[in-house]
Parts: sequence; C-alpha cells; structure tokens
Amino acid sequence: MADPTTKVTKSTQIVHASGGATVIAGGMSGSADVSAAPLVGTGNLNSYPRCDVVLSIVTTAAITTISNQVLLYRRDKNIDTGINEIPPNTSNKQHFVGSFTIPASTTAGATHNVQLTDIPLPGAGDCEFYIENVTPSAFSTGWTLKVTPKSDVGATS
Repeated sequence: MADPTTKVTKSTQIVHASGGATVIAGGMSGSADVSAAPLVGTGNLNSYPRCDVVLSIVTTAAITTISNQVLLYRRDKNIDTGINEIPPNTSNKQHFVGSFTIPASTTAGATHNVQLTDIPLPGAGDCEFYIENVTPSAFSTGWTLKVTPKSDVGATS
C-alpha cells in the first residue's frame, strides 16, 4: 500500500553563529557573529524553503517573566547579483522571522537551548540571521545559532 502522507526531509545542520560576542541587554548581534559565510542559496539549500533554528545562550543575570524574548531577524543577501539588505540593527528591523522564549525566572549563568521551527528561507538568494536580545540579561560570549534546512517530500503512489 502506498504511503499518502507528506514527509519532512532535513539537510545537514549548519553552524551559523559559533562563539558569538556578548550581546548586551537590548542589543543586537553583529556581522562579526555570523560564521565565515552566509547560508548559501546555491546547491541543495535551494531545495529547502524553510529551516529550524536553535539558539544556545548563557545568561549573565536572572530572566524574569516580564521580558524573556530573543528576536530573530533574517538578512537577505545576493538578492540580485550581489545586492544585499542592510544588516539589522536597532533602527532597521526588517525581516523579523520569529521570537525565542527564554524560560522565565531562571538564575544567572543558566544555559538555554531554544528552538524555532519552520522559519522561511529566501527563494533563490543567500541569507544571514541576527538576534536581538530584549531580555534584561546580557548573553555571555560563546552563544551559538544553528540552522537545519528542511522541506517536504510528497506522498508516494
């Protein structure tokens, strides 16, 4: 009997930010935090219209229930032969794609691994991801952001 269900297929996880610099409370990550190259739309990444993103951080102060979000932004690159969007910053917040929720009422020095699923990837271009820390705590140096591209595989006949 054929399997009529749609399956999800994933590509290899990409370490997009590794050893990120400290992100102050209310601050944003910068281009220096992004690993060597953007996520590249050429090759098999074009086959993946969305991704899961995992953020791993260590807080330097307690997190409260009032402000426990880390915002995720996408910067599209090589939109048309090398044309790139401006990197996100506190006055340029285009391409907001999701919000990580850090567990509330945690202590300073706690490690958090949080995930967002089904974040859209650009159709044919490259991209980078940036985070905005809207918690009352800085994130220690060394945070990571990992991306797993994924797509659907159609039903079998």
